[in-house]
Amino acid sequence: MLNFSTLLAGNNLWTTLINVFAKWIVNYGWAIIVFTIVLKLVLSPLDILQRVSSQKQTRVMSAMQPEIDVLQKKYGNDKERLNQETNKLYKKYNTGLGGSCLIMLITMVLNLVIVFSLFGAVRAYGNDKLYESYRELDDTYVATLQVNNNEQEAIDATKEKYSELKKQNGWLWVKNVWKSDTKTSQFVNFDDYAKHEKLDDAAKEQAQVRYEVITKAIDGEKAQANGYYVLIVLAVAVSFLTQFLSAKLLQPKGQKMNMTNKVMFAIIPVTMFILAINSNVIYTLYIIANSVMSAIISTIISLIMRKRDKKFEGNEQLLLKKKNVEVVEYSRNYKK
Repeated sequence: MLNFSTLLAGNNLWTTLINVFAKWIVNYGWAIIVFTIVLKLVLSPLDILQRVSSQKQTRVMSAMQPEIDVLQKKYGNDKERLNQETNKLYKKYNTGLGGSCLIMLITMVLNLVIVFSLFGAVRAYGNDKLYESYRELDDTYVATLQVNNNEQEAIDATKEKYSELKKQNGWLWVKNVWKSDTKTSQFVNFDDYAKHEKLDDAAKEQAQVRYEVITKAIDGEKAQANGYYVLIVLAVAVSFLTQFLSAKLLQPKGQKMNMTNKVMFAIIPVTMFILAINSNVIYTLYIIANSVMSAIISTIISLIMRKRDKKFEGNEQLLLKKKNVEVVEYSRNYKK
């Protein structure tokens, strides 16, 4: 019976879900892309609600701006009265920043939890997969050598095993998705492997000899790079373009970009770079796929909203729906 408390503990949830997709698709690189698309679609209702609410609020506030400007000119020297009159204006049109901000906050917190928990889960699981993959190569080499006592046959068997593992762990030009898309080796570092396997000095010395033979047989005389930084650069570029596209699409025509969006342009790409460079290809592919899906969802929402709002062009006041409430006037004895 599936133990849900164990499944939800630590990194088990993400790794379990990724393995479900990997069993179906076989290759981990493609599996994380499909997994990210499905995860984004599952979360899309909340994402759509947040974007629609944000865009609607922005357009309403833009339509209210002339009346807000009048209030600022009239009560600019009295902040308390200005706040009171502004709140009355919000009530008059049944609008406000609370609902939109709450949805945005919930969406932001949920996305941050996913981003950083998945980062930790994939990084830890990736280290385990590196140890496991090399252990299988080493076991194949040792077992074949013991049976046939022929080093070349042991090497050939190890290469064959490597080809099987690469179907799961390779992706396009990347040799091992559990390492970063950089010039690092595709294999686990030997000292880390020896420490993880708790090898004594004698066993460590023999294992290092085998490590040199196995890695040289697969990589050749010179160790080959696992990747060429392509995915890391792509992750940063796509993250930036997604932020830019989202801001442009959701911003009313003629309105300048606000400071929040400008700050996000700097923070998010830099954050994605730090996460991508310190994680493996699996997580970098998640960043790229997630950003692309966000861009697609933003574009669809924007097209729908713009088509819906065409009737408001030239007459933005139609956006302002008055609420049937009694507005209490302030006493005439009020002194400025």
